[in-house]
Amino acid sequence: MDIGSIGIYICLFLALYFEVFLLISFLEKRPDARSTKRPSRYPSVSILVPCFNEERTVASTINSLLALDYPKKKLEIVVIDDGSTDGTRAIAESFTKNPRVKYFYKKNGGKYTALNFGIAHSTGDIIGCLDADSFAAPDALLEMVKRFESDPTIMACTPVMKVYKPRTMLELMQAVEYTFGIFYKKMFDNLSALNVLPGPFSMYRRAVFDQIGIFHHAHNTEDMEIAFRMQSYGLKIANAHTAFVYTTVPKTIRALIKQRTRWSQGFLQNSRDYYYMYLNPRFGHFGMLVLPIGLTAFFAGIYTAGYSLYHLLSFLITRALDLFTTHIPLHLPVVQHFNWLYVNVNTLTFLIFFMIGMTFIAVLLGSRISETRLTVKSYISYFLFFGLIAPLWLVQAAWGALLARESSWR
Repeated sequence: MDIGSIGIYICLFLALYFEVFLLISFLEKRPDARSTKRPSRYPSVSILVPCFNEERTVASTINSLLALDYPKKKLEIVVIDDGSTDGTRAIAESFTKNPRVKYFYKKNGGKYTALNFGIAHSTGDIIGCLDADSFAAPDALLEMVKRFESDPTIMACTPVMKVYKPRTMLELMQAVEYTFGIFYKKMFDNLSALNVLPGPFSMYRRAVFDQIGIFHHAHNTEDMEIAFRMQSYGLKIANAHTAFVYTTVPKTIRALIKQRTRWSQGFLQNSRDYYYMYLNPRFGHFGMLVLPIGLTAFFAGIYTAGYSLYHLLSFLITRALDLFTTHIPLHLPVVQHFNWLYVNVNTLTFLIFFMIGMTFIAVLLGSRISETRLTVKSYISYFLFFGLIAPLWLVQAAWGALLARESSWR
C-alpha cells in the first residue's frame, strides 16, 4: 500500500466515524414532531431585510413576511437598501403604505452594515434576518418563537433552509446538498455546536447584540462569525427544524463556485481568527468536534480530489504511451455474461460504497426532518456532479485564505 492510499483510508475513516457518530446522535435524540400548539406569549419581532439590487425577488420576500401567521402589532419588517442601483428602491418603497413595513436607503457598505443599521432602527425583542432572495413559510415565525419559548437559554435560532423550486440539474444537486445539511444542522443542534446563523430567517434575542456586539465584516461571512462569537461566549444556538424557509440558489456553475468559495474561505479565515477554540474543552463539542472535523473535511476533500486526479492522469498517460509505442489501440473487452465473482471488491471499494450509503441515509433523514420529497433525478445529480464541482471551490478558498485575499461576494 502506497502513502497516497493510506491518506485516502484516513480520510474515509474520519468521514465514516463522524457520520456514524451523528447517526447515533439522531437515534438517541430524534427531532420532535410538529405541534399545533401556539406560543403562550408573542414577543415583538423585527425582521431585517438587507438588499442590494434584488429587484427580481424583493417583492416576493416582503410578501412572504406580510403573510406570516403572527399578530400584526407584534411584527415589524425593516427593509434596508444597501445602495441598490436597479429597481429595488421603487419596489421596496411601494410596501411602506403598510404600517408594518419600514424602508431605509443607505450608501453601499456591505451586508453587515445593512444589518447593523437595521438593528439600530428596529424595536423588536427578537431580531430576525431574511435575505431578499428568500421566502419564509407562513408558520415559520411561529415555529421559531415556539423554539425560543421551549428553552429560555436559547439566544439564537436557525430554521430549515430548502431550495426554492429546483428545476435544473445544478439546482437539484443543491437541493440534495441542502437536505444533507438539514440533517447535519439538526445533529449539531443536539450537540449544541451550530457553527453558522444563515441569512435566511435566523433569529436572535436582542440581548445578544447588547452582550457581544453587532455584526462584523468577518471576511464576507458575518453569519458564520457571529455564530463563532456566540459559541466563544457560551451563548446557546438552536435549530427550529419545523420552521421552513425557501432560498434561491446559484443557477450557473460559475455563480455556485463563487458563492461556495466565499463560504469556504470564510470558514478558514474565521477559524484562524478563533483558533483558540480548536480542541479546547472549554467550548464543548463545538471546539472539540465540529471545528476540527470541519477543517479536516475541508483539506480531506482537496486531498481526495488530488489523489483521484493524479491516478486518472496516470492512467491516461500510460495508455497514451502504450498507444504511441505499440500503435495498438486500446480495446475494451465486451462483457457477454456478468458474474459478481469477478468484481474486485477490496477494502477501499467497500469503504467508498459504505460511505455513499451513509450519505444516502443522512439525506433521507434530512428529507424526513424537512418534509422534502427528492426525486431520483436529484440524487443522480448530486452523486454525479457534487464531487466534481466541490474541489474547485475548496482549492480556490484555500488559495484565497493563504494569500489573505478578500473573497468575492458577487
